[in-house]
Amino acid sequence: MQIPSARKIRTVRSAPMSLEDVTGAAYGPYQLRISPEKVREYAAATGDEPDRWLEHAPPSYAGAQLFVAAPHFLDDPRVRPFTGILVHVDQSFTWHAPLVVGTAVTVTGRVDRVRERSGRFFVTFLAEVETNDGKRLLDSVSTFLMGEASNTPAEDERTEPPVWKRELNDVPLPQPWPGVGQDLPSLSKSASRLDLVKYAAASGDFNPIHFDHDAARGAGLTGIVVHGLMMAAWAMQPIASISARPDPIAHAKLRFRSPLHPAAQATVSASVQDVAEDEVDAQVSVKVRSGDEDLVTGICVARLGG
Repeated sequence: MQIPSARKIRTVRSAPMSLEDVTGAAYGPYQLRISPEKVREYAAATGDEPDRWLEHAPPSYAGAQLFVAAPHFLDDPRVRPFTGILVHVDQSFTWHAPLVVGTAVTVTGRVDRVRERSGRFFVTFLAEVETNDGKRLLDSVSTFLMGEASNTPAEDERTEPPVWKRELNDVPLPQPWPGVGQDLPSLSKSASRLDLVKYAAASGDFNPIHFDHDAARGAGLTGIVVHGLMMAAWAMQPIASISARPDPIAHAKLRFRSPLHPAAQATVSASVQDVAEDEVDAQVSVKVRSGDEDLVTGICVARLGG
């Protein structure tokens, strides 16, 4: 992960015996500018439509804003011993306004809840993004599975593909409103090992399991895996494609079910489940799959008009 300034982390006298002791700990506020350069870098790293996101950031840029605060939590001396295993379990975002390029914002994080189960910890981490005058832009709720590093690596070990290798990686294009019960055009997605490094730079998510084979093995994986939030960005792209609004998604709740390895082929599919009576919002189910395996599943609320 990014290494934050030590001056911004509260000094503690001794490390706790349990991660539950950091419940309620707050991180921030941290300053961030939604710069055009970073938005272009993020859109390119996630394979998004480059010409659309010039004046506004794509909704999935919420992941980069989350990782303004999350690295400070993960690098907290009280937390660091429990980051040997670090898995993103699920994620929800709620957007209150468009993410306007050039806006200066503050990001604040807080540990809301910690649950221990068989020596592992499920941590609920909240993040809030506001403009400097106090206007709320984004709420984020993350669940991380954390624990000490595994002493027994997975029995199977993958051979990592060449750094540049990937399969089809479609760029989303504007799509007409399909109507209730209809499917959106699917997207083929894939990431090379180089893509994962570019995404880490664009998003701030430098968890080494996404680029370091030995670190991934130490976390109990067979090899390097794609960022969960990169797959979340893929999942949101077909939904954003059916709305011309600068804030095409109101809410997203996603569950990360299985990892994807670099150079593997994934497919994003989405289906309209329901539409509000005023026809402003639509509920869309989304799924990222590789072969017959679900990688990410979720529900998003698309903003169609208004």
